[in-house]
Amino acid sequence: MNYSALILAAGKRAADGLSYKKALAQFDKGQSVLDKSVSVFLEDPRCKQIVIVTNSADLQQLVQGHDSGKIIHVKGGITRAESVLHGLTAVSEDIVLIHDGVRPWVKQKYIDRIMDKMKTEVACVLAIKPKGHLLKVEDGYVSDMVKRDYMQTQTPQAYKTSFILKCYAAAKSLGLNILDDAALVSRVSDEKIAVVEGDVRNVRYVLKD
Repeated sequence: MNYSALILAAGKRAADGLSYKKALAQFDKGQSVLDKSVSVFLEDPRCKQIVIVTNSADLQQLVQGHDSGKIIHVKGGITRAESVLHGLTAVSEDIVLIHDGVRPWVKQKYIDRIMDKMKTEVACVLAIKPKGHLLKVEDGYVSDMVKRDYMQTQTPQAYKTSFILKCYAAAKSLGLNILDDAALVSRVSDEKIAVVEGDVRNVRYVLKD
């Protein structure tokens, strides 16, 4: 079962104005964060297309020495939601995996587990259990303990392309700017979202001062 990967590397986001700088950042061996984030999809034969959503033409030069026929660049929007919608319009496969361009440590086995779920599901996300205890706070005081069945989403998140495209179009018509794909889907659709337990090491890259 084949898929497209949609990699978000747009620089201007309401939630994170440093995303562009993070994608440009390099590891000790000179490999950029974006390069490493893309590499797992380049190496997966099921990934037939990689759509990199960016706000700068400079990012086109970051993925060098790769199969350029597999990679296309799409101009992002002002918000994350706009950037995802722009990218989705360029997706060619029936399944799309949406991934943060500054989350470079995802392992192939988690993509395998997601794709296995997508044989029967419309949507599937990676998620991890939060560490420690979560508190509900009201007016500066603890009001309750949050149940342990809550989980924190990660990327990649997989969707039937036609479905997630309709969800983002609906969100745009409602003026919604939600920073997580699964959260957006939950707002505009009753479709169930399958969950694959992720990896605590699959984190967003932190830009050093």
